[in-house]
Amino acid sequence: MNPANGDPATATYRRVQDPLVMPFSNVRHLDFRDKIRAAKLAGFGQLSLHPHETRDTIKDGLRPEGMLEIAAENDVAITRLDPLSNWNPRWLPTNMDASYIDDFGIEAAEFFELCEQLGIRYCSLNATFAEDIYTADEVVEHFASTCDLAARYDVMCDLENLPMWGVKTLRQAWSVVSTADRPNGGIVFDTLHYVRSGSTLDMLKEIPGDRVHCVQLNDGPLRLPAGVTLEENCFDRSWPGTGEFPLIEIVRTLADMDALRQVSPEVFSPHNATRSAAEIAALSSESLHVLLDAASVLTADTTSGRSR
Repeated sequence: MNPANGDPATATYRRVQDPLVMPFSNVRHLDFRDKIRAAKLAGFGQLSLHPHETRDTIKDGLRPEGMLEIAAENDVAITRLDPLSNWNPRWLPTNMDASYIDDFGIEAAEFFELCEQLGIRYCSLNATFAEDIYTADEVVEHFASTCDLAARYDVMCDLENLPMWGVKTLRQAWSVVSTADRPNGGIVFDTLHYVRSGSTLDMLKEIPGDRVHCVQLNDGPLRLPAGVTLEENCFDRSWPGTGEFPLIEIVRTLADMDALRQVSPEVFSPHNATRSAAEIAALSSESLHVLLDAASVLTADTTSGRSR
């Protein structure tokens, strides 16, 4: 049923372009096998990984070929490595503590080698540098160079706007990507960063739908609570449908743009650290499907081959 009119006979449905994604944010506390298990239990056909966790998994003895075998046995594809922050020489954020920096300091060459070892075709770029540290042309130059490096590994480079750093709004992110004009350049769309940066649907509609390569859905209060910083809020999100974000309007706009690719319920939250793979799977699947159903969007059921 289309909630907008209550009449299933006149409902108009759009479709998510590919299987849903279990984002690394939701399963960071789980070992690799349980990450895969959570994705399978949720009925999601894709998984994103964090580069440091991936490197540590390999160092601990589970080789890339073993990781791929486990994923294939569970009908889960590892499709994205997220994020690469060290894609420009002055990437160090000035508003994060040392532990954050240590967790995101992987070199670009090593990052793309991990992509190659695991057959990963997509990566996310975070512009963690301070505002105004670069000119707009310099940001474009660094992004273009990174796209060129990624192309050697057959990887798509997707820039994500983050309001507490150097590429704040969706319009700024698209300006970088479009000016760089690289065929493997695209956009990561995240609802938290969309809302907190003051981005608008008009900004979103400026982007060709096929250049939005990843959609991360989450929720929260429309206004940042008193005493809570953008940095803190970034890592304490709510499940889709449990906050005040205009998610149905956003999802319908993305659907009209044919831009619903690599859709996930990306929920960084300290509460996830105590949850099992089954609990994470249930929360991820239910919250995302309720939202997509409300927005009249169909998804592929990767476990049965049917549409939901």
